Amino acid sequence: MEAEIEEELRRIRRERADWEFINSLPPRLRIALMYYIETGDIRKASKLAEMPLEDFRELMRKAKIPLTA
Repeated sequence: MEAEIEEELRRIRRERADWEFINSLPPRLRIALMYYIETGDIRKASKLAEMPLEDFRELMRKAKIPLTA
C-alpha cells in the first residue's frame, strides 16, 4: 500500500510540474528537480542542486512542483 501512495505522489509531481521551465534550467538544477519528482527526497535533491533547502523549495515553486510528503 505504501508503494501505491508513493506512486500516486510521484504521478502528481510529474503532472503538475512545469516541464518547459524545468527543461530550460542548467543541467544540475534540472537533474535535481527531476530527482525530487521521482523520489520525493527534497534534502538529497537540494544537495544535488548545491542549494540551501529554502532556495531549492523556491525553485520548486517556480517549477510548479508540489511539496509532497
